Amino acid sequence: MGIMRRLLLTYGLGRTILLMTVASILVSEMVNFIVSYAADGQVGWSSMTIAFIVPAIVAPLFSWLQLRLVYQLEEAREKLQRLAITDELTQTFNRRHFMAAAEIVFLQAQRGKGPFSVVLLDADDFKQVNDGYGHLAGDEVLRQLAENIRKSIRKHDLLARYGGEEFIVLLPNTHLEEALEVAERIRVAILHNPAEVNGIPLKVTVSIGVATFKPIMQSLDDILSLADKAQYQAKNAGKNRIELASTG
Repeated sequence: MGIMRRLLLTYGLGRTILLMTVASILVSEMVNFIVSYAADGQVGWSSMTIAFIVPAIVAPLFSWLQLRLVYQLEEAREKLQRLAITDELTQTFNRRHFMAAAEIVFLQAQRGKGPFSVVLLDADDFKQVNDGYGHLAGDEVLRQLAENIRKSIRKHDLLARYGGEEFIVLLPNTHLEEALEVAERIRVAILHNPAEVNGIPLKVTVSIGVATFKPIMQSLDDILSLADKAQYQAKNAGKNRIELASTG
């Protein structure tokens, strides 16, 4: 099963069936040759033809049946893997996956393999949305917030729902200036693209905190704490803004 899975992942269904069919024919021909030669010292063309035709007909069918099972198992495994790292509501990554990915990036940064930054954002006055329009409307707002963020970041950035109405973006190989540019794109995109619930536009803004890795940091919590502090500063300074927390 392991060999078939590797073949299926490498070559796809059609090519794998072809490879298994060719292998079956070669084995059949080889066995026929050995048995025939050992029996009477010669090999007949009729037996060689049969040794070719039988696996050429049977092997594709059995290969397809086996590979279909492997393919279904692989699909189920990938689905479970996606569910384990995905936030169901917003279809972003979940906090657990973010922490695992960010820990790797942090360790790389400690070894001098490039900087990285974190953007932490929180929907402003989100309780008013839930209280005024209901939690289903709040869920729709969160989904559209996630989509606006997704469209504003780069392909190699990692977006996750951090908790409640908080989202966090991991920016690998990103210095402060570029991180602030990404954060501003997010803020503007959310500001100018109100979420629509039952045809009603609900304008929601976000407060954003940005933090960049410093060599003095000892753990991932250090940069996350800075981003959290910066986000609170943005809230206290009037919301719908970006703040950078100092290390002092």
